[in-house]
Amino acid sequence: MRTVGFKTTARTVDHLGREQIADVPTAISELWKNSYDAYARSVSLTIFDEDPLVVTIADDGHGMNIEELIDRWLVVGTESKLFGDGRSDEDRDGLEPRTRQGQKGIGRLSSAHLGPLMLLLTKRRRQKMAAALIDWRLFENPFLVLTDIEIPVIEFDDHNEITEFLPLMTEALLENVLGTGLEDGRSLRMIDAWSRYDLAVQAEGRNGDKAAPSLSIVTACRSFKLTNEYLAPWSAWSGAADKGTAMVVSGASEEFAALLPANSQLSTAKEDKARFERTLGGFVDPLYDPAIPEINAAMPDFEYGVFLSSNGHSRKIIGSAAEFNRSLTDRMEHIVDGRIDEKGVFRGQIKSFGKWRKVGTEYEIRPPKEFVLPTGSGTLLGPVDVYFATFEQEPKNTSHTPIEFEYLKQHASPHAGLMIYRNGLRVLPYGREDNDFFEIEKRRSINAGREYWNSRRIFGRIAISREHNPNLKDKAGREGFIVNKAAKTLKVLIVNILRSSAYDYFGSNSDDRAVELADARSNFAEHKAKESQAKLRQKQRRSFRKNLKARIASIPSVSERLRADIKATRIEFADDIPTAQECLEAVQASIAELRLPGAPSPLGTLEEEYRSYRRAMTELNQMVADFSNSIASAVEKINPPSPEEIVLKQIQRNEGQLTSRVTRWSKEIRVLQDAERDRISDLVSERNKLLREETMPLIEQTASGRLSLTSASRSVVDAKNRIDGENELLFQNYILALENLKESIDIQAVAILAGEENNELRSTVDRLNGLAQLGITVEFLDHELHSHDSVIDEGILKLKKKLGKDKDLEQLAMGYAGLKQILDFLGPLRMAGRPQPRDIGGDYIDQYVSDFFGRTLAESGIELVATPAFRRFNVFDQPSRLLPVFVNLVNNSIYWLVNARVEGPKILLDVRDDEVFVADNGPGVDEIDLKRLFTLFFTRKIEGGRGIGLYLSQANLAAGGHTIRYVQEDDRKILSGANFAMKFRGANIND
Repeated sequence: MRTVGFKTTARTVDHLGREQIADVPTAISELWKNSYDAYARSVSLTIFDEDPLVVTIADDGHGMNIEELIDRWLVVGTESKLFGDGRSDEDRDGLEPRTRQGQKGIGRLSSAHLGPLMLLLTKRRRQKMAAALIDWRLFENPFLVLTDIEIPVIEFDDHNEITEFLPLMTEALLENVLGTGLEDGRSLRMIDAWSRYDLAVQAEGRNGDKAAPSLSIVTACRSFKLTNEYLAPWSAWSGAADKGTAMVVSGASEEFAALLPANSQLSTAKEDKARFERTLGGFVDPLYDPAIPEINAAMPDFEYGVFLSSNGHSRKIIGSAAEFNRSLTDRMEHIVDGRIDEKGVFRGQIKSFGKWRKVGTEYEIRPPKEFVLPTGSGTLLGPVDVYFATFEQEPKNTSHTPIEFEYLKQHASPHAGLMIYRNGLRVLPYGREDNDFFEIEKRRSINAGREYWNSRRIFGRIAISREHNPNLKDKAGREGFIVNKAAKTLKVLIVNILRSSAYDYFGSNSDDRAVELADARSNFAEHKAKESQAKLRQKQRRSFRKNLKARIASIPSVSERLRADIKATRIEFADDIPTAQECLEAVQASIAELRLPGAPSPLGTLEEEYRSYRRAMTELNQMVADFSNSIASAVEKINPPSPEEIVLKQIQRNEGQLTSRVTRWSKEIRVLQDAERDRISDLVSERNKLLREETMPLIEQTASGRLSLTSASRSVVDAKNRIDGENELLFQNYILALENLKESIDIQAVAILAGEENNELRSTVDRLNGLAQLGITVEFLDHELHSHDSVIDEGILKLKKKLGKDKDLEQLAMGYAGLKQILDFLGPLRMAGRPQPRDIGGDYIDQYVSDFFGRTLAESGIELVATPAFRRFNVFDQPSRLLPVFVNLVNNSIYWLVNARVEGPKILLDVRDDEVFVADNGPGVDEIDLKRLFTLFFTRKIEGGRGIGLYLSQANLAAGGHTIRYVQEDDRKILSGANFAMKFRGANIND
């Protein structure tokens, strides 16, 4: 008998490393965790857009010296516990102790997944740099024994020395392929092993037209050039840090090519890029909130990112997503937030359709009755923190506003998935589309409405820790947890929470959903109506602007033709009457074509053009009216013998004109109907093809195995439901619109009117709130300033006694006297307290207004005159009610007299026929503004106008039973400009 030991082929390393890891993003995740274990504060992966592709992983951890590189990094299966607890304070570099993520000592081998040729550089603080050069293809040769492969390792002082050592390291590494050139046993074994491997690969046809494996290794190693650019991301290389580790990989995996700009539009590249983003974008728990008392959740001091260096510029393409965090998910309308305790009971809070449902209590979910919770030390699950959030995916069902909905859809959707985090770092592959550990899609395929949750619209994470959940252990290849009792318990309890919350609050079987959806759909319908209103108003405004410009351009020619026709028309005999009438009717028809109904409110930038149009139309209408009167006078003089014939001809002409216009409109309607019929036909055809166009790619994905049958079926149902909802909105609303037209309901007028009223009311409320706040502020300041009046007066007097005649003090006293005078004027206007009515005479009003505006009137050269009749009038009322009316009217007159540059400006206070007048000789009020003159916030002042003066004047007067009006009749005006007449109830006018 003999005893022998296991012999390990080189391929064992390939099995444990590259073949154990599912893909490149998972490999990067493992390497980043190694950096975390090395107490790095930051780690990065940089892709260099070159040929061959190069990537660099760099961190600022404690690094290694050459002994650690040889005795730990290059030893497969190092037991972390042997040195995991011995980290010095210097190693931690001020960081709190970290729970080790790596356990099996093989995570470093995942670097083989990044690419074949790797240069490892590492440095400890105050120690020399160390480096190793590895080509992972050496470990693919099944004819090599592991102990035969030797890795070149060096130690050096200055980082620039690496370029001198690299050729030597390359040749030393290639001895594993070419031998040493000596006739020793190792060299012979190497040469023989590669000869056999090259022949075997060639016989199998695995390489196709590619070079033999041995030649590929030699070519790649000897062509590898290390540049400063490749090591620029490493802080220890740039001098920003004095410790850390970097890996430079040449001939990087094709999976990295998905992130290159040149491949951004390739469908396969988009899938690979999405996998990178979903795997690495949430490497550190983004849903951690320090304000939430969770047991397992943590936010380590650890930054990470993937960078792309192309054409000399570097940019971050993956990393901590600032837009996706707890502040975003907490805004979502559905949330389950709590903890599973040691007994498997979930307790926490729940929100559905934007409403927290268990305020003051806790939402409790007990384990399924048939489930027996394991309690042994080797099977116990331990406490688990749970947080799920989502929002309705159909706009018509959501309680979010349209803006919130679009924001969530844009910022959250790329981060969908139910992740698992251990001590704050991502556990793979949970949360990726290709993993359905909690069978969300399986249950959804049975009944999507009842089960509710969808892996593509759940935003959440399960937080575990090594301390509280030691029995949740990863498989060697990071393809999930080892399927033990703890992992099975976690699955049962999470599935139970998902199902219970769906049944209670979110799914189609819940009591609340039907009620909430009714409100949500009502709100959605209202929003769509408002959108339609807004579109209609915009369309109307565009149309009005276009027509206004066209009318203004046409008016001069119509006016010129009208003048010519009037001048050429002679009515001397009865036979001339029909000709003149026909001419008049033609002119009236031309003016009818110039009419422009439906002016938008407000006119805004169209204001001046519309005023010009109205003035021109007024002139035209006056000319037509004069022409019509002249024809009527002529007819009276001629007194034709057969007037009925003239009337008959007039009826026939007018009937022809009406028929002509209706016929023209009819043709336009038919053209629009034909176009609309074609549009609806095309739309129907398009909508009928939509489902097939969207879902046909699923067939190829299912056939290739990239998509399961269940997922494909679910996608078909989702697409069908969404398209059906869109179709319902499109066609049902169209049918309703046609039915309204059938009933002669003016849809446009209703929509525009409702929209204008809604906007006006909303604007009025906002302004009233601001105005109320302003009024409160004025009252407060007035009260406080008066309360400090005596204190300021006394202080100034004391200063005068101390300083005597001081120029600065006199200026201060004069300024305060002016301020106090203004305060005294405010006194009668104050509304606070209990205002007392009294007799107010015209002489008092005149004196108050003259004093109030004395300086302004003098500087502007405006004459303010109060007639004896005005001075004699008096009324019993509150000064705070009436004085602001006169102040506002006089202030308006001053503004327009000054800005219109009126010669001999004058304001008159008078009494005529039981009415009190405030009049001026300024430009007056435009006719189109009369209907809005006393409405809130209407003003024509370019600056300084709030549009509240006349409104408040009318309101103040109405409170006392008085009235105010604008005088339009020329024979009633007392001056040529603006004339306001007030009738005071109970006033003494004639004394």
